[in-house]
Amino acid sequence: MARLFPQVFIILLLLLTSQYSSLAQDFNTPFLHYKEFQKADSNKLFLRFENFNFVKNNEYSGTFSNGTTWIGYSATPKLVYYPSSKIRIEAGMRFQQYSGRTNFNETQAIFSVNYQASSKVNLILGGLNQNNNHMLSEPMFEPEKFFTDKAESGIQLLYHTKRLKLDTWINWEQFILKGDPFQEKFTFGISSSYQLNNTSSQNRLSIPVQVLFAHRGGEIDSSDESVQTIGNFSSGLDFLRKVENSRFTSWYIRALAYYVSDNSSVSEFLFNKGHAFYPQIGINTKHSQFRLGYWYAYHFIASRGSELFQSISYSKPGSYQNRRELVTFKYFYERKISKGIHFGGKIDLYYNPTDSNANYATAIYLRINGDFFLRKISWN
Repeated sequence: MARLFPQVFIILLLLLTSQYSSLAQDFNTPFLHYKEFQKADSNKLFLRFENFNFVKNNEYSGTFSNGTTWIGYSATPKLVYYPSSKIRIEAGMRFQQYSGRTNFNETQAIFSVNYQASSKVNLILGGLNQNNNHMLSEPMFEPEKFFTDKAESGIQLLYHTKRLKLDTWINWEQFILKGDPFQEKFTFGISSSYQLNNTSSQNRLSIPVQVLFAHRGGEIDSSDESVQTIGNFSSGLDFLRKVENSRFTSWYIRALAYYVSDNSSVSEFLFNKGHAFYPQIGINTKHSQFRLGYWYAYHFIASRGSELFQSISYSKPGSYQNRRELVTFKYFYERKISKGIHFGGKIDLYYNPTDSNANYATAIYLRINGDFFLRKISWN
């Protein structure tokens, strides 16, 4: 079944690519649930339903990662209320289940307060906006965490202008009380992009900056584990050129440099400092994206990143490469089939020229986001 799935998936994509749909962003992913703040909905109550159905098959081999197949869904029904034109409150439940399991893998209460301070500033407390995994790159943040981990919760600040897009957040993954036998865990992140040239130009030159700190520790627990703090940093240049009167809507070049510093009290990894470089080129059409890249890393680790990009193996302890190389090819497709309903898929290819090892992953998904107006309620 695992070997047959990619062939069936590719056939489905070939059948679908004869039609066109619009992708909202230049570097898109399937992970889109966050509803933009609507000032006009003041004093209105909605029932919102968010659903993500997925089949992800990772055909990985070698010494760095185990292959696996994910199939299941997450569903989040919740009430959304605007007590004013600046505040939104959301409350509901998130259910996550893998096919073939009798019980839910995760059930999680969802609650968030969204304060729209201005047209540029948005503050979120509680459940966070995880759209596109904060636009973090795959080496720093594993995209599958969107449907394998719990929904993010903590505090988040979003700041958007014509030139600058800034997302900074703390995802508190594990809270501790005095005497707990385990440690607290949280992630602090910054993801931003600043456009250098005129925003009305057909060309777009921008500087992305990504920072991710993964921390495990605490002072009131009874755990004997050491404190872990790993910092990952990335920056570089993005150049995108829009194309008119063509099947291709744009092409782009992206080059990012990475640096890691392990500041743990006792290092758990073979390396405590490292770096990497990841240039990519790609094209966008009305319905799809293609990317070709080359990853070169020296002693690179990222505790929240995709395993294939690491210099060490998390799933197979003791396996490592001082210099890690990958040639990557990515294809993303998405089609809007009804209002609030999108169907799509991905193909990811990874080739390691050092040991001639090839890995690939395929996925199909269905994303549903729907809002149902219930009534107007005045906030007293």
